[in-house]
Parts: sequence; structure tokens; C-alpha cells
Amino acid sequence: MRELKDFLTAVGASYEPVGVRMNLNDRRFVVAPEVAAQIHDKGRLVYAGKLLGRTRGEFIPSAGLLRELGKMQGPNKVWVDEKVGWLFACGRDVFAESMLKAEGELAEDACFLVMLGGDCLGYGRVETAEGRTILRNVFDVGDFLRRERGIEWDR
Repeated sequence: MRELKDFLTAVGASYEPVGVRMNLNDRRFVVAPEVAAQIHDKGRLVYAGKLLGRTRGEFIPSAGLLRELGKMQGPNKVWVDEKVGWLFACGRDVFAESMLKAEGELAEDACFLVMLGGDCLGYGRVETAEGRTILRNVFDVGDFLRRERGIEWDR
């Protein structure tokens, strides 16, 4: 679960899942203690409790975890309008001039949750390219739809 802690640190969130943490293949879950006590063989188990995310080289949060982090005070957040939010959900990056407001310092390599109103659309990492501050899309909620349809878009 080190990857989860690294992700939470990167976005500036202090979140502690309540329950027993469980790894099933590359997926990370948190399970109620009563349920965890009933699990004796994880060999055939494919899903348990609340999905936090998966680890494939780095931690990729679930939509549920992003939703919870978006409601919390503290994580680095950037708010965008509907047009920019749609483009972000399609895998595009966010330029500094398109950000409505930000909580946290837009410093190089910092990670920010991208918010549309009260909803978290994903997160990105701050980079500077050609003198412009860009929030590079690392993960967005549209990823689920693109994977479902088998679409691999260039970033």
C-alpha cells in the first residue's frame, strides 16, 4: 500500500481508509473488519469491499477514492469550467490560463485534483513547457470509458 500513500502525499491529502486493507492481484481494497474476518481464502476472490485503486507501476485511484478526496479539505485542487472539464475527461491537459482557481501552489511536479464544481474528474502533474504552466493529465474518469471501448488515445 506504499503506492497509495505516495499518491496521497503527492496530491496533499491526509486520508486514512477505515477498515482492513486488502490486496487482490493489482487491486487495493478496504474491507469492513467483520467482512475481513470471514475471508479465509483469497485465492478465488476477485473483489472485496471498497476499491481504492490499482497498482500498475504506479497507483491509479478509483473513481470512488477520487470522489472522496474531492469532498475533503486539504488536497491540492484546480477548478475548471465545463469545456475544459470535458477536454480533461477526454485525456487532454489543462493550461494555467484555463484554471478558474487553485488550492495549493502550482509548483513543478506537484499533483492536483481537477475539479468541476464539486466533482473530481481526475488528477494531473504540474509541468512547465515553453514558459507555460501545464497540468498534465495523469488519470481522468474518462479512462474507464476509453478502456471499455478499447480506445488508446495518444497523449
